[in-house]
This record gives sequence, structure tokens and C-alpha cells, in this order.
Amino acid sequence: MRANRVLVLLGSLLLPLSAADVTLRGRVVDENDAPVRAASLRVADAYTQTDPTGAFTLHLRGPGDYLLSVSREGYYALKDRALHIDGTQEITLKINSVREVFQSENVHAETSPVDVGQAQSQERLTGTEVNDMPYANSHSLRNSLPLMPGVIQDAGGTLHVNGSSENQVLFLLNGFNITNPISGQFQTILAVEGVRSVDVSSGRSSPAFGKGSAGVLAVNTESGTDQFHYTATDFIPGLNIQQGLHLGNWYPRFGFSGPIVRGRAWFSDTLESDYSESVVTALPKGQDTRSGWAGSNLLHGQVNLTPSNILFADFLINVDNEGRVGLGALNPISTTLSLHTHEYFASLKDQKYFGHGALIELGYAHNDFFDAQRPQGDSLYVISTQGNSGNNFLNSTQGATRDQGLVQAYLPRFKLAGSHQIEAGTDADWLRYNGDFNRTGYQVLGLAGEVLSETFFPTPARFEVTDTEMSAYVLDIWRISKRLQLNLGVREDWDRKIGNVAWSPRAAFSWSPLASARTRISGGYSITHDAVTMGMLGAPLDQTAVTTVYNAEGVASGPPALTSFAIGNSGLVLPRASNWTLDADHQLFAHVWVKAKYLRRRGTDGFAFINTLDPAAPPSLLPLPGTDAAGTYQVQNLRRDDYDSIAISVRQTFSGQFEWMASYTHSRALSNGVLDPNTAQPLQVLPDLVPIPWDVPNRILGWAYLPLPWKNWAISALGNMRSGFPFSVRDQTGVIVGSVDAYRYPLNFDLNIAIERMITLRGYRFALRGGMDNVTNQSNPTAVNNVTGAPRFLQFLGDEGRHFVVRVRFFGRAGGK
Repeated sequence: MRANRVLVLLGSLLLPLSAADVTLRGRVVDENDAPVRAASLRVADAYTQTDPTGAFTLHLRGPGDYLLSVSREGYYALKDRALHIDGTQEITLKINSVREVFQSENVHAETSPVDVGQAQSQERLTGTEVNDMPYANSHSLRNSLPLMPGVIQDAGGTLHVNGSSENQVLFLLNGFNITNPISGQFQTILAVEGVRSVDVSSGRSSPAFGKGSAGVLAVNTESGTDQFHYTATDFIPGLNIQQGLHLGNWYPRFGFSGPIVRGRAWFSDTLESDYSESVVTALPKGQDTRSGWAGSNLLHGQVNLTPSNILFADFLINVDNEGRVGLGALNPISTTLSLHTHEYFASLKDQKYFGHGALIELGYAHNDFFDAQRPQGDSLYVISTQGNSGNNFLNSTQGATRDQGLVQAYLPRFKLAGSHQIEAGTDADWLRYNGDFNRTGYQVLGLAGEVLSETFFPTPARFEVTDTEMSAYVLDIWRISKRLQLNLGVREDWDRKIGNVAWSPRAAFSWSPLASARTRISGGYSITHDAVTMGMLGAPLDQTAVTTVYNAEGVASGPPALTSFAIGNSGLVLPRASNWTLDADHQLFAHVWVKAKYLRRRGTDGFAFINTLDPAAPPSLLPLPGTDAAGTYQVQNLRRDDYDSIAISVRQTFSGQFEWMASYTHSRALSNGVLDPNTAQPLQVLPDLVPIPWDVPNRILGWAYLPLPWKNWAISALGNMRSGFPFSVRDQTGVIVGSVDAYRYPLNFDLNIAIERMITLRGYRFALRGGMDNVTNQSNPTAVNNVTGAPRFLQFLGDEGRHFVVRVRFFGRAGGK
């Protein structure tokens, strides 16, 4: 019998009660007996939500026959199960997590119910949505994240959550921090078939989450079950016909999961191997392609040591080898880099349930990052008004490790003017960073091709930096009544290198104003902080730049100027942001939800390297701005970020995996310190706030996976229209002309459509998909000549073009579940 149809009665009549009052208690668990948090239960007119241990309590009017329903986004719903209650009773309910089309039964999967127990402002992307929607490069989890309103990706592939820099977000894998400690970015490769859900919390996230002023992005992966499952996707190599017939992009992925010991231990293993080849249409034939290979394998295991003690383990390997990184319309092959990276991650978590709603988690994880970037040669890099040439000046090897330990406790509920659920926890990170830099240098040329300046890095640098981070939090989930809940908490973060203790108060409410419980109003206020990146701590030990500026006659206009970096002796604090949020959720019909969200974030005390010798230098777009004079860049808390957004979305689910979503977001993202989106800590601070390079005032997003009239046929569609990104115009010396980011790229619009058919061949099930990305052949340029006076000034380059896509997926035997 399927787990989502199992109703196990653990207890019976424990205590005689009057006919006017009975209590139903119990737990909700998944198919592997792991607790399901935030599941909504309804019996008659009584409803509640499970706590972190999966426990719940429902007070009913009296004994009798009832219908019970359980729902949780990402799980198949348990609908109207008959239950006879004579008195106080305990039960355990099992619900199955949503899996893909290899589950042949046409069951229903719920989206987030309108329940006051959900006080966080959260967007969720399920694993089925990640695999069903036709986004570009659909093998990439990173590329799937913009399916969520509030998440966008710039031309370089960097993620921005609600207007933030990527290093302002905490990235988690099954509860552990996987953020790259050097850059603060998300660089982990995961096979999309192994993802159960991706949750993004912003504005009023739980105090359990810190080290990201803009929020947290949590990836949760699939677990095995008592049935063996195996999948294979894109195992047939692709062909490319753009430059003659040859091997094209190939993204084979394989998944295998099942029991180690039935009913007690399970595993899930997902393997991804990517060979990619891309063409830059603006470059000459034969010099317009780049390719790379990447691989990833994640092994996830669960062992139920006892019914109340569960052990989870993960082991991840990432390898990435890319050639010609940075190839673009203004960057030919000689300017590109060869990139070699790897990442290792291992974690162990022990979860112990003590009954009465008490649970404790102990966890440890180790992360290892390695990154090597090599230029195509040793020639000077040349920055000209017509584009760049020569060899990239960056030559580096970087490595970092993180050892993370965490303890989380969920205490029993108690009554005091309502019910209280107390959560508390602590987290400690030990970080180590090794850098080895051997940059060459670069020239800046004028409109006539004359040399304006030369910058060299004469002395290599090798160094090691260590740091320690510690944090603790406490949260009180105060259920005042069945219609009103308050979440009150505080978090403390400490960084040894900065020597600062930062406090983060968090307050949120969730209120259901109507007896029907189909409407929820929620909001809150929070202070959030950013973590320190190891790249910033290593900058003072990095290479010193030597710059010579030349006059019109080609003669040095003065002695060479030295540029160096320093942390400084003045007291620094962790960057902070104040967040105000207000959400309204309403259930229009049985499976139609409308959501409206408002977010206001004000970031202060952000890190920026300021040239203390010339703090008022005009803004520049060169790698080292204002290099006509000596520069001593010191870290200061001067960066500010403002973000405001209003978003509305509508979602409808159908039976099976079919659903659609449409959203509109109006936002404003400003900063005084983001001129280069690739720099985690800016080198300049402006006197005023200006639009950041990924500011998107207007965005319309919609996607759908719907059945066609013919059996086993479906259509998948994605539409994404947004304002063009802003950019600045510069003169031949790199100095910005006019206002910063005063210009914009054209409107960006993508329409992707795919048709999919399920077939059974010799007793095995396959899904065949064919489609087209950028159906309207919108140009969607990715580069622009922004040098005033240049012959191609304001010419947009790097057209996206139309792409045909094919996908083949294998799901094993047709009779498998």
C-alpha cells in the first residue's frame, strides 16, 4: 500500500473525556519516518500545523467520525481520511514526498496551504518544477532558480536574490552552509534530478539562518525509499550544426536510489556530467566557440538507528574544467581564462526525537574548495575602446576549507497565553584560505590607440588566512490562537577577524482574519547580517600593483604609483540590513492561490575598499580605478544598499504534476558601491545611491506544465520578460561619463516551449521532449560598447539567438513506483 495512503493508529483511548472535548495528537512523517515540518492538518473546523518534530495537537468538539486531511508543499496530500475518535488519541500519519512521472498513479500534490503557521516570507521551487519547466540549459540547477519571482541571473550567470549581490545570500545544502568562503557565491553543481526542493526566504527568515543579509537559499535533496528507482537523462550525445556537424552540448545524468535495509536504511545517488559548447555570434568563425566539462556526484543516505533516532549523511564531489572563460563579443580567445575547480563536501547529522515535541540535531560538515585560473599566455592584457586584446592578467590558485558544527534543539510545547514552541541552536565555522597569485599586467589604450597607462604586478603573492565564526539563536513560536501566531527571536553572530558581535532581532506575525482560513496576512521586521568573505581578508596579503600614466607624447607623466590593500586598524562591524515585509495570501478556489508581497530592505555598513589617498576620485570602470595616483585601499563600512519590491503571483495546480504560475514584480535596487558586479567588495563608494547593474524595475514571469488532449502528451512553457539591465558610459581613461548606470540594455524577453510525450518501450518508460528556446528570436544582447567616442559606441552585441532543444529521460520499468 502506498505510504501516502497509510494511516497508522499508534494509540487508542488513553483517558476518558467528556462528550464536549477530545484531543487528537500525533506526528506526520515521510515515507522514511523522518518528521515533516509545517504540514497542515484539518479535521472538521479545527486545523493546525506540525512543529519541527512533526508533532501536532488538535482539539475537537467531541467524539465521533471525522474526515482528516494533511497537506504540505512537496508532498502528496492525504485527503478526507475517515477517522473515528472516542477520546484523547495519538496517531502517526505518513505522507509521500512528490516524485516525478515514474510514479504512475494520478495523485495530487499540494502547493503551500494558507495557514497561519507559516510566518516566513518564502518562495519554493519543487524538484518536479525544476525538471518540468523549459528554462535554458535545463541541466543546471543554478539556471532553474530564476523560475522563482525575486531571483534573477545576470549575463555572467551570477544570481541575485531580491536585488542582492550573490555574496549577500546564505546557501545551504540539506541544512549545511555550502557558500564558497572565498567569494561568498554559490558554485556547487548538483544534478537537478536529485533535488527535492529549493526554498528562498527573505526579509523575515528564521533566526536559525544568518550570514546573508538578503536571505537564505536552501537546497534539499531526494532520499531513497523501499523501492528501487533509477533514471537516466540526456544519455544520447547532442549534435551541433552551427559550425558544421559535430558533437554539441551533452549533459548525461543518472540517478539510482533504494533501500540498503528495507524499512531502516536508504540511499540516493545522482551523477551529472556536462560537456558544453557555446558560440558567440559576434566573433569570427573559428574563434567564436568555447567548451568545458564538469561533473558532479551526490550520495545521500539515511539510517533509522531506532524509530526515534535518525542519521543522515551526504558526500558530494564537484569537478569543473572550462576553456576560454570570458569569451564574448568584446573579448576574443586570447583574453580568456582556463578554469579548473573542484569541491568536496561531506556531512553527518544525527536527529534524536525524545517525545512530547522535543528533538535535538547534531551535525558536522567539511567543505573543500579549489580554484585555478590560467591565462592563454603572458602578454599584457589590453583594454581598448574597441574591445579587449592580449592575454588576461589574472593567474591564480586559491583553496579554502570550512569545518562546520551545529546543534539545534526543539523543546516541548508549553501553555502560557497560548502555546509556545521554543527553538534554540548554535553554529561554529572554522575557515582556512590559501592564495597564490601571479598576475601580469594590463594596458589602457585611448581612442587613437595610444597607451594611456600601464599596470604591472611585479611580485607574486602566496599567503594563508584563517578565521572563526560562531553564532547562536533562540526562537519562540507563539501560537496565540488558531488564527494568530507570533514568531519572536534573536540571533548572535561573531567573527574572530573582524572582532565584532552582531545581534539580529527577528519578529514576525501570521494572521488569518476570516473563519474560512482561506486568507493569511503576514509580515515582520528583522535585522540581518552578512558574513566576511575570505577573499576580502586575503586582499592585504595579495600582490601590489604598479601603475605608470603616460601623456599625449607617450612619456611617463610621473613616477609609478603603487596600489595596495589593507584591513586597517579602525573597528569594523558586520554588514547589516533592516527588513520590513508584508504578505497577503488568499485561496481563490480549491487549487488556485493568489499571493501579494512587499519587501523593503535597507543595507548599511557594507564592506568596501576605499582609496584613502583619493577618496573623492571620479568613478571608473577600470580594474583598479583612479590609477594615475598612488592608492591605499582600506576596508571600511561605507557601502549602502536599498531594495524595494511589490510582487503579485497566481498559481494553480492540477492532478499529477500539472500546474501553472504567473507573477509580476515591480522593484527598485540601488547602491552606492556596486560598479563591478564581479567584485564582492567594491573599490569605490559614490556620494549617492544609483541603480545597481542588475536593477530590474519590471518583470513578468510565467511558466506552465499542462496536459494535451492526447494521452501521455504534455506541453511545457516559460515566459520571462524584464527591463534591460543598466550600464554606464565611460571615456577612454575608464572614467564614467555622466551619471552612473544611466543607460539600459533593451527589453529582455524569452519564450521557451517544449512538447513532451511519455512512452513505454519493451516494458520501460521514457519521456521524450522536443522544444525551442527563445521562440521569438529576441536578440537579448549581453554586451555593449560603452566607450564614448568609439566607432561602435552604444552598439549592442552578443545576440542570444533561437535554440532547438531535445531531451530524453529514462525512468525504468513501467510498472515501477
